[in-house]
Amino acid sequence: MERASTTWLPRWPVALVPLVLALFLVALARAGDGTRPRPVKFGAVVEEGGFATRVVAVDTNAWRSLKRTSAANRPPPLGFSDVLVAIQTTNHTNSAQIPFVDGTLNAIGASGRSYSSLTLSCGAIPTDVSSISPVPARKTVVVHTCWQVADLDLKSLVMYYAPYSGGRKIYFALRPRDR
Repeated sequence: MERASTTWLPRWPVALVPLVLALFLVALARAGDGTRPRPVKFGAVVEEGGFATRVVAVDTNAWRSLKRTSAANRPPPLGFSDVLVAIQTTNHTNSAQIPFVDGTLNAIGASGRSYSSLTLSCGAIPTDVSSISPVPARKTVVVHTCWQVADLDLKSLVMYYAPYSGGRKIYFALRPRDR
């Protein structure tokens, strides 16, 4: 007599199901989902377009360092601050590629005003993401972007990557306390 083959699945004690679900939800909340209300946490890695990217540093009062970068740089207007963001990105593809080439890196704060380095520029910045050379395969670089931001938006500021295709924007927390 042959017995029918059955797949054996472990039976979880009913009391463990809520605990496992709660742990899953906590892990999800800690990571952030990349939306504006729940940006990717400061320092967390995002895999997108063959690159692994994370925010590694933010200077919300960058004028002191930027004035030494170029004599042509000008201070931000009254009520604004230069916000310099360092972004680490690793090319996981098999060929040299340029990160962020298919979109823009902007910022937005609680006021709803969007900041672009094209309109409110900090001037010359070190390793500017807008002039980066192709990153060799399997190599990591640190690049920067910078905006002149209204002081009232500094505490709520998040960076976002907006694809030119109009696809989903990815938001990044810019405050280490948001880890």
